[in-house]
Amino acid sequence: MILTAHQPAYLPWLGYFAKIARADAFVVHDLSRFDRRGTVNRNRIATANGPQWLTVPVSHTDLRADAVLRDIRIVDDGWATRHWRTIQMAYRRAPYFAAHADFLDSYYRGTYETIAELCAPFTDYCLDVLGLPRPVARTSAMDLPEFDRTTIIPLLSEALDAHTFIAGPQAPNYLEPERIGDRVKVEIFDYRHPVYPQLRPGFVSHLSVLDLLMNCGPDSGRIIRGEM
Repeated sequence: MILTAHQPAYLPWLGYFAKIARADAFVVHDLSRFDRRGTVNRNRIATANGPQWLTVPVSHTDLRADAVLRDIRIVDDGWATRHWRTIQMAYRRAPYFAAHADFLDSYYRGTYETIAELCAPFTDYCLDVLGLPRPVARTSAMDLPEFDRTTIIPLLSEALDAHTFIAGPQAPNYLEPERIGDRVKVEIFDYRHPVYPQLRPGFVSHLSVLDLLMNCGPDSGRIIRGEM
């Protein structure tokens, strides 16, 4: 079995799902730490005024306490209403807006205590509409011994009986191969971002997968998998 893992991510970009597409199973690593420069709680969409970040506010108390993602709480300052309104304004004329509007309306009316809770239903929805029926596990639900960012790979692979682990492109900068051992082969994910039709002229890459879904509808899964 081929396995991959990633932190929870709000409105993830295309590469998030492309990496999952190359694996047989996916682990949400919700016991990792929050990266303030990362995209756990934010991503970009395309608007009439150019790319715009949508950021979910999180508890600074939890960040200062170095809490794991499973425990980092969301601050409710009305962000959900703002985000849904911004998405509607950005994509209401997109060819496949109506196909996803009901889910998004329900999603943004939901109640979520933590950032991991918020990310889960959107990720599950995307796996479904992109045609990626992968088993999804969470590190917080697994009885794992103490780990670091290198040893988590053999631990997850052993727990799920995987022979190959697909790691992100930055992995060579921090992994210690000698501590992984020979049981699991580590492959580095090299993703070439596709160009696809967008609502406005001038292609913008590295947006949320929401942009792909709104513009390409049923072709989105094939684009993610590199079949188009």
